[in-house]
Amino acid sequence: MFNKKGFNTFKIWKYTINVFTHDIVLIYSGKDGTHIKNINKKHFFRLSRSVSMICGFIIISSIILSAIPSGKVSDVINDGDYIISVEDLNDISSNLLSAAKGADIKDMEEDEILKNKLLYSDKTNYSEPAAKTPLNIRFHKVKSGESLSGIAKKYGISMATISGSNNLNTNDNIAPGTALMIPNREGILHKMKSGNNIAGLASKYKIPVEKILAENNLKNPDFVPENEVIFIPDAKPQNTVSGFLWPANIRKVTNGYGWRKNPFTGKNKEFHKGMDIGVRYGWVRSTKYGKVTFAGWMGGYGNAVIIAHPGGWKSLYGHLSKIIVSEGQYVNQGQNIAVSGNSGRSTGPHVHFELIKQGDHTNPKKYL
Repeated sequence: MFNKKGFNTFKIWKYTINVFTHDIVLIYSGKDGTHIKNINKKHFFRLSRSVSMICGFIIISSIILSAIPSGKVSDVINDGDYIISVEDLNDISSNLLSAAKGADIKDMEEDEILKNKLLYSDKTNYSEPAAKTPLNIRFHKVKSGESLSGIAKKYGISMATISGSNNLNTNDNIAPGTALMIPNREGILHKMKSGNNIAGLASKYKIPVEKILAENNLKNPDFVPENEVIFIPDAKPQNTVSGFLWPANIRKVTNGYGWRKNPFTGKNKEFHKGMDIGVRYGWVRSTKYGKVTFAGWMGGYGNAVIIAHPGGWKSLYGHLSKIIVSEGQYVNQGQNIAVSGNSGRSTGPHVHFELIKQGDHTNPKKYL
């Protein structure tokens, strides 16, 4: 009743459905001949090929009666419909499939050009934050149903800053009634205890003593009153890593960096400039501190995010189902930036991850 016949070709009763990049072709073969209808697929250009097939089939179902010949066969060509001999059908199908494969390869090349233009553009380079605003500490009492990520988004600050300032782990769950101190800038609030000094904090968080003193208008690094709250600018919780962080909760690589067969045609070897992580629909996090320089639609890579990092590094996250950051936003290492998905040209839910150093693609696994 329903059989897949080949490359994006499906057989349903007397109907053959060919799903191409921009068109859906419906072929009806009956005793009166063969009828062909071509349907433009432009409204589904943001969907993956398999999803486009399903959506196209829904449309086809609504017009399927118009494709079935009724009564006598007419020799007149109407609205693009025409009759051909069954003997010619194989040649036409072969030509259509060859054209579709060629169009797919061309589209993938165009996707790569679009991605590289963004990655190598000065517009996606890292830049330091603007002049810092005066420190302002806000207080928040957690309500039932609230999460750490939701609170972070509300105040426009990272989860790492909130968790580090309140001695929490980075787990998203947080008990109702918890009182939180939330600074308006990235860093960590620290309440001084007996035996604490600025030199010790500077060593712990790897922030210069002079920077902490200037931020808090302190003169003597060896004496700070007990219980006084000190702000340590740009500090991160101790559970972050010094290098690059794995960008998902699952460490399953479904497609690695290097040469591979084209996943859509099974032929045409191509160089995969990143790696695919098999997380279906889960949080995607920033691999390192940086600035979001692109957040939006990137052709075959679907919803995508580019983050520029200090030192000439950039990271790319593709095929996302949801983006929760915006261009120009600074994010901390481990901060959630999106949800993985199946947008763009994709064979299934995952996150495509690339790591670029000084304009050159690298194997991400060497640095994670």
